[in-house]
Amino acid sequence: MARDRTSAFRYVSSAGDVVHSADDGTWLLTSGEAVRFAQRNPEIFSSVGATAGGSTIPMPLVPVASDRPAHTKYRKILDPLFSPRVINAMEDDLRRQVRDLIATFADKGECDVVADLARLYPAQVFLTFFGLPLSDRDQLIGWVETILDNTTGVGTAEAGPVVAEAATALLTYIHSYIEKKRQKPSDDVLGRILALSGDEAWTVEELLGFVFVFTLAGLDTVAAAIGFTMRHLALNPDLRRSLIADPTLVPAVVEEMLRLEPPAPGVTRITTQDVEVCGVQIPKGESVVIYLGTANRDPDRYEDPDTFDLAHSDLGHVTFGGGIHRCLGSHLARRELRLVVEEFHKLIPDYEIAPGFEPEVKWPAGTIRLTSLPLRFPVTNGRS
Repeated sequence: MARDRTSAFRYVSSAGDVVHSADDGTWLLTSGEAVRFAQRNPEIFSSVGATAGGSTIPMPLVPVASDRPAHTKYRKILDPLFSPRVINAMEDDLRRQVRDLIATFADKGECDVVADLARLYPAQVFLTFFGLPLSDRDQLIGWVETILDNTTGVGTAEAGPVVAEAATALLTYIHSYIEKKRQKPSDDVLGRILALSGDEAWTVEELLGFVFVFTLAGLDTVAAAIGFTMRHLALNPDLRRSLIADPTLVPAVVEEMLRLEPPAPGVTRITTQDVEVCGVQIPKGESVVIYLGTANRDPDRYEDPDTFDLAHSDLGHVTFGGGIHRCLGSHLARRELRLVVEEFHKLIPDYEIAPGFEPEVKWPAGTIRLTSLPLRFPVTNGRS
């Protein structure tokens, strides 16, 4: 399954719209109809206890592990902070950062896109967005990778002492900057949340939980999407040449890659009542996985769903979820991916995967990602 995600998705969805696992009792919603039903009914498919089930993290995982009305309160505050308008104002800085990263290897004739770009850039974007020093990048990545490489998802219970140590270090780091920004207000995400007052004010625990979740989810998923996108482009030179000739194709390329290769293919919910989904009865109190990866390849919605086709981008996808729990950072993630694709091809228009390399992903994991992607390219590529 780790080597062939298409076969894995087909295997899961072939059992039906709703599948009950005999192994652990989990229910899987696999079709677009089933997934969208769950997304439209968050009061039945609860996030409380599902996302953070068994977690030893001693604070609320805001806003992902909350339901209405608390979730509404959080998103009312957070959505404007992650709006396209805010991201537009930061684009020049974010573009410069990705260009600088690519420039470090553009004249070497080779790179590992995962190690040299995909791991680094999302961390820098996070630090920039939250008003934290870029010099903390490698330390931040170390904590995040230690946590994610030793668990199967945010908030899971199988974390051992190594994960606990990394999580404690990350939380201590976040808390130190919360206190610094409390003393010296700033115009960034942390500063704006700290400036809230009255009923809108957040506790320190809420802010810690929010930044902790955003760090883990935001860095790893974007890094994974960069890796899968660059692999596809490396294997398809005609597509690469098309988007170089017409950069307006880049957003459609990004959307189709997000559909085919969702970094986080499923999200867990807990049923709050007995419910019928696509003719199947699911009892109250059951763990349900909303399987975004299979919904993105539903043949009832997409013609030839396992094939990359820019026409699919007009049909949308559920990689970022849907309903009230639609991914808070979706606009930012899309912008990061677009900037990576645009700037990479300005500096390195012609490249290929290193001969003999067989890409692999880590599985099982909360986020599915390439572990490495070595590229080779002429050092005489046209540099702009």
